[in-house]
Amino acid sequence: MRRRPARAWIRCIDGCCWRKRGILVRSHRKEAIMRRRDQIALKKGPISGLAEEVGVPQKHGLGAVRESLWPWILWTVVMAVVAWGIAASLQRFHRPVELGSRWVLWFLLVLPVLAFYAFRFHSRRQSTWGFSRLALLASIPPGIRTYFITLPFSLRCGAFALLIFAAAQPRLVNVFERSEDEGIDIVLVMDVSLSMEANDLEPNRFVAARNVMSDFVKQRPKDRIGFVIFGRDAYPYCPLTRDHHAIQRLLGKLRLRQIDDGQATAIGEALGTALNMLSSSKGKSKVVILLTDGANNSGEMAPRESAEHAAALGVRVHTVLVGSPSGEGGGLFGLRAPTDPELLEHIAARTGGMAFIATDKKALENRFQRILDLMEKNKFEHRIRTTSGVQDRFLAAAVLLFFLEMLLSLTWLRRLP
Repeated sequence: MRRRPARAWIRCIDGCCWRKRGILVRSHRKEAIMRRRDQIALKKGPISGLAEEVGVPQKHGLGAVRESLWPWILWTVVMAVVAWGIAASLQRFHRPVELGSRWVLWFLLVLPVLAFYAFRFHSRRQSTWGFSRLALLASIPPGIRTYFITLPFSLRCGAFALLIFAAAQPRLVNVFERSEDEGIDIVLVMDVSLSMEANDLEPNRFVAARNVMSDFVKQRPKDRIGFVIFGRDAYPYCPLTRDHHAIQRLLGKLRLRQIDDGQATAIGEALGTALNMLSSSKGKSKVVILLTDGANNSGEMAPRESAEHAAALGVRVHTVLVGSPSGEGGGLFGLRAPTDPELLEHIAARTGGMAFIATDKKALENRFQRILDLMEKNKFEHRIRTTSGVQDRFLAAAVLLFFLEMLLSLTWLRRLP
């Protein structure tokens, strides 16, 4: 066997040290090369630095730009597909869509920021695996999977976009159902002062008037009806509504001493409150039915002034005087209560209405029936609007994208540590 020369330098497998007469000596030249390689890797990334060191040609110009833009192109394609899917699914419903929480969509602006952070620091990620021949690793051409290495992250961003859109609570607006009904706007104004407790109408004026008004509401199913009660002051008891069941419940709960105003009567204030209720009405015909048993002796607004306002607004006022015009039986224990039928006639005449006097229950019913016959009818158009949530569909699509992202990350696009 031929003996090697004693002065021969034999290179080790790792290429970093030599053996001379059985003694390992670290090469200063190799240490300098390693330090230089680390500096290049920190500046340009581990792969580019390695390729530069071993002499592998680097991509410059258009090729480098294409490599830097490819993750953004892939991310944009995925987000565009998600946006197209959302738009196509909404268009498929053939109905308008509204969002319950539009402000949630502002979180979509976070996704481009996350993408920038991920793609910016993606190239700096270093592998924990070591290779003995780095020149061979750098010379290996990239496969097709390297172009889709950021696809899982793009799918995750698409899933988050779907979750954000689902959190915005998209709702389908059902087709408006239009129907034309005939009706007018009516405000019932009722005196609830203590003088209404007189029993010249069975069982007393208050109960008789309340029952007649309840029957009146039943006979006007398509009208919008409001309610005002008054004594010393006036109070809106029920706004204009077509919910006549609610009006009937409120009438059933109405009591004579519900407002403790004694025997004072503020007719001007009551009429003004009714006009305020009708001020926002868009109906062509507006009617006020004023029922009282006394004369105006309270309130800051004069009844005649209120009548002028009603005439200017085109509101027709029908007045009903309950009890005897002389005031007999109009108070407690048979006391007389002052009345002013001339004032009620003036209000009705000034506004184009009619003035009635009801001395008993039958007469009161007849007067209200006469008012019903005098009322004209208008056409109203109301809409029924319903919504139904569809966020569960977008949640299901988000779960599907998350599942696809995990499947690709664990199989075809699996990354080594």
